Amino acid sequence: VDAIKWNFTKFLVDRNGQPVGRYGPTTSPLEMRNELEKYLNQ
Repeated sequence: VDAIKWNFTKFLVDRNGQPVGRYGPTTSPLEMRNELEKYLNQ
């Protein structure tokens, strides 16, 4: 596992609290949209 860069690293967790994605500080939430929608629709 890579170190967390700065304090704006984003993590996507499923409804059970399990991490399913990790995004760097410069990743826009819009870039995460497909993954976010995938887990919101489960």
